Amino acid sequence: MEEKHFMRAQVLAFRLIGVDLWNATSTTDRWHILLLLISASTTFVGPLCLAIRYNLNDMGMISDIIASAIAVILGIIKCILFLYHRKQFVQLIYRIRGIFKKEIEICPEAATIVDAEIRSDQLLSFTYMRWFNTFVILSLIKPIVIMVMTRLRTGLVHLELPYSGAYPWSYQSVLAYIPTCIWNVLAGYGTMCMTVAMDTLLFAFSFQVCALFKIAQHRIRQLVPQTDAPQQELREMKQVLHLHQTALMIATQLGNDLRPIVLMQFFTNVLQLSFVTYQVANLFPSPDGISFMFFLGSVLIAVFIYSHCGENIQQASEDFATAAYDSNWVDFAPATRHALILSIRRAQLPCQLDGYFFKPNMATFSAVVRSAMSYLMMLRSFMDQ
Repeated sequence: MEEKHFMRAQVLAFRLIGVDLWNATSTTDRWHILLLLISASTTFVGPLCLAIRYNLNDMGMISDIIASAIAVILGIIKCILFLYHRKQFVQLIYRIRGIFKKEIEICPEAATIVDAEIRSDQLLSFTYMRWFNTFVILSLIKPIVIMVMTRLRTGLVHLELPYSGAYPWSYQSVLAYIPTCIWNVLAGYGTMCMTVAMDTLLFAFSFQVCALFKIAQHRIRQLVPQTDAPQQELREMKQVLHLHQTALMIATQLGNDLRPIVLMQFFTNVLQLSFVTYQVANLFPSPDGISFMFFLGSVLIAVFIYSHCGENIQQASEDFATAAYDSNWVDFAPATRHALILSIRRAQLPCQLDGYFFKPNMATFSAVVRSAMSYLMMLRSFMDQ
């Protein structure tokens, strides 16, 4: 197993918010960073709410503000949920890593499966992080571009902030603008880091659970019938079924712990898609419209990855039944065949992530994208008239 790549993106993401992911307690955390980011993001909800109140007649502005407010609130909630479940999440990381090491000792071919899942997880997580970083950088560049264009067009200097908000003071003076801009930057950075940290942790768990299921599939396919030693054959079968049962228990635990996050993620993403598609249809191809295109892309990527993770867990748990059927069951002893039949029946009830009343999978993602694109095309047609 590639230890240096195990949870690498997740450890980095949590380190950016001051949390040591390898420690189940907060003794090694940098609490000053975490509290600063949470405070900046939480207090920034105030200016966003004031901005909504002051712009009730401007649908475009309200769409921008509400989309930003949803992202901030969701990032804060994700961070709080991690801190609440931190001990069991960290314990689960060590437990899964221990299972990987044990299985690799028993079956060296398992290392290939684990490494493939780890590489897939890290590729997905780092791509996700880069996309969010691009959006945050564009958000910081946007006010500079607007100020330069305003200066060239009118000859006046009008200070702009990265994110829309209403403040009880004027930020057009340099002394007021600098701390307000720093507040904006910290709120945006904190929201991005808290969101990415929790999301990439979910990605890692989903790929690791899939690795457990795939190791169990490989081992049951390679199980050798032992006509002369049926008890040994049954013991080896029980080891494989125990691994499968462990994977089922971990997947069920994750489903229960992450259910609120899955629900909030999809609910808020649908709201964000509604508001952001309106902004894209209204502003494209202006600089603001291009910035919102990246925001729209980040929302769609988040929906896709959650759906992809749910689909992977479901498919991997279902595939154990196929792997059992592909084994040398014809030559197994009666007791071994009986245990195999029970495992097949259990595998036909797949494990799934869920958001209480829906399942995140590719069918759900397809439905969300179709609805978003239909809404976008409808808005564009109205605006072209």
